[in-house]
Amino acid sequence: QLVMAVGLKVCGVTRADDLSLCQALGVEAVGLNLWPGSSRGLRLDEARRLVRAVPRAGGTLRVGVFVDATPDQVARAHAELQLDAVQLHGDGEPEPYAALGLPWIWVIRGTPSLETLRVPRPMPLWVLLDAHVQGYGGQGHRTDWTWAAEVVRALGSVPVWLAGGITPGNAAEAIAGVAPAGIDVATGSESAVGVKDRGKIEALLRACGRG
Repeated sequence: QLVMAVGLKVCGVTRADDLSLCQALGVEAVGLNLWPGSSRGLRLDEARRLVRAVPRAGGTLRVGVFVDATPDQVARAHAELQLDAVQLHGDGEPEPYAALGLPWIWVIRGTPSLETLRVPRPMPLWVLLDAHVQGYGGQGHRTDWTWAAEVVRALGSVPVWLAGGITPGNAAEAIAGVAPAGIDVATGSESAVGVKDRGKIEALLRACGRG
């Protein structure tokens, strides 16, 4: 049977060396966390230095990760950092951000009832399923993979990516069980907080059918 290659997003990139590494390995997307409450959070000026230090290569998408930022803050960061997409966490409705006309990622935290899921317009690039924990981001906690597999089936043509507690050790199991379009990994791609690990990223790419 033909196994479709699955995308990989390495989130929480804070160092130029790690951004270069992800591009060199052909990772689909990297996340630059612009939320000050995160242990991997970057101020706008720090993120600007990071993206300017690393010439683009290999088509790796640069995604800004925001929590309860205003639409103006998101638009400014998108322009200054030349982001390819914005990932919106928080309690606000996504429509005001979607109205900016930027490529965006719709984040679903926890396991809301499938009946309540209505894909906003304009369509997101993909939907990201993340664990519901205090604060934002999965923080290494797994989301419910059985529920996630149901979301993948329910949303049909909309790409669904899976985050939360994915590591090189369980990525293949997650992909087999959920059939996501991609996986999004922060903690599971690191040797220390904010320090990416080449061996782990290569192992994740192999699990995605791309190593």
